[in-house]
Amino acid sequence: MSKDNSRAAIDETAKFLFDAPDHAIIDFISRIFSIHIDKATAEITRASSEYISHPGFSRHLPDIVLSVHDKTGPEPLFHIEIQTEHDGMMDLRMVKYGYLIGASRSQMDENDTRIISIPHQVVIYLEEHKRIRDELKVKIIFPDESEVDYNIPVFRLYAYSAYELSEMDLYLVIPLILVKYRKRFDIICRRKNLNQEEFDALVQDVLQDIEQITTITGTYEEKGVMDEKTKDIILSATIELYTQLHQKYIRDRKSKERVENMIESVTQKISKKWHMIGIEEGRQEGRQEGRQEGKREGIAEGVKIVAKNLLMIGTADEVILKATGLTPDELDTIKREAL
Repeated sequence: MSKDNSRAAIDETAKFLFDAPDHAIIDFISRIFSIHIDKATAEITRASSEYISHPGFSRHLPDIVLSVHDKTGPEPLFHIEIQTEHDGMMDLRMVKYGYLIGASRSQMDENDTRIISIPHQVVIYLEEHKRIRDELKVKIIFPDESEVDYNIPVFRLYAYSAYELSEMDLYLVIPLILVKYRKRFDIICRRKNLNQEEFDALVQDVLQDIEQITTITGTYEEKGVMDEKTKDIILSATIELYTQLHQKYIRDRKSKERVENMIESVTQKISKKWHMIGIEEGRQEGRQEGRQEGKREGIAEGVKIVAKNLLMIGTADEVILKATGLTPDELDTIKREAL
């Protein structure tokens, strides 16, 4: 996988996380922007992430733009830019994105003045770099010499563990901690003589992080902190990001099997949950055939949800088959249904 393709795959996986239900996204927004949002009344809308600017009608594609609808007040916009590597032009990009997003919703007031409201913005960095600061700072000077300070906060996700992120209510993005290992593997593998002990230790760090992620998602669903769809999305993203590391660096069958077993243990809990639902539905029908059909439908539906989420982010068929227990023919059927 080329560097550009790898970065694109990471971007798509990061965006996929924000397909989670509103509850999880509200938790994330509330914490990352230090703003209170009432879960009981607020709804999240995924705004268009494509903006056209003049001249030349050039296209600009910010990562994630969300609108919060709340009957009790205004409807603010939130722009989340997820950056894998350090970019010296990131401050200018954020100013441009902020203007274009605000301009897309601009309105005229009673004085025939156009009002442009800049969204809440944050840059989330996934890989460490010595030049990353706490915020991006831009000073805009107008012809009359008046000045505006344009500051965008920065969040160094690579500096936190999965447990730390979950304790901060940022559990939605815990799979992204795996991205930091890409640069660390590159450093080790570029050396003339590979230090196998250091390499193996790094692989173990990856596996420990994945174990943390699976533990957190399972526990949080049991406690009602996250729903089943959110858990499925987080686990699907985890599999995808690990697969990228495995294909390029790790390439160890035992490590891959360990990851698949960890994910499988959680997906089995999903199947077991649907299994029990099927039994209960069968009991309510009061007929043996109803119980058996309920079990089959429940298990199939739970596994199908997991398989569809994995397919959405391009996970390899063999990984999906291992994680879900589906047969190749069953997976092909799910693929056709998704078209």
